[in-house]
Amino acid sequence: MSETASNPPIAPLWWTVTHFGSSSLLLPAFVLVAFGLWRSGAHAAVRHYVLAMAGAVALTVTSKCLFYGWGIGIAAIDFTGVSGHGLLAAAILPLLLRGLPGRWGHDVGAPLGAVLALLVGVSRVVVGAHSVSEVVAAWLLGLAVSLPVVRRLEKTPLRHPASRWAPCLLVLALNTSTATYLPTHALEVRIALWLSGKVQPFRRHQLHQAAPVPGATR
Repeated sequence: MSETASNPPIAPLWWTVTHFGSSSLLLPAFVLVAFGLWRSGAHAAVRHYVLAMAGAVALTVTSKCLFYGWGIGIAAIDFTGVSGHGLLAAAILPLLLRGLPGRWGHDVGAPLGAVLALLVGVSRVVVGAHSVSEVVAAWLLGLAVSLPVVRRLEKTPLRHPASRWAPCLLVLALNTSTATYLPTHALEVRIALWLSGKVQPFRRHQLHQAAPVPGATR
């Protein structure tokens, strides 16, 4: 498809930013962060983190499957499911960057991670993967997972090597093939089609086609 004036090319920078929310990078990072926290003695924080993450991921996948399989969404706010990139970024990046060495990680790691997660959400809108409502929901849900854990760790030094080295995984966001090797989107679609018995997933334009016109009479 050729680029037009109404559809300008997307800057490569935005694709790099969006990779910072990739499950291919952040799921391994989550494992390292949780392991590092556990080895640092923050057992209660890890239990809370794992349970909260499991619940948030389940909610995200469910919201997507409901749309892909049954067309259930909210047309008024252009909502077809919580952004997976946005959720993982907001749930993991604050704790991931909290593990940076020295006062840098302890003082600004978590806020920096939250800001980077917000930029990931913006990138999902820019590249046309999600709507504003979907990334806002993901960012808030992700922060609801990570911030309580950050507060629990205010006086806990993260000295374990897993916590120190985990942020290095973000360097892989610069390589598209490495950052996208887990086909999570395709898996979500397959699950939705299997559960619903549909042949093709619902698309965003179908949500708006099915939405009633305000003020229309029967």
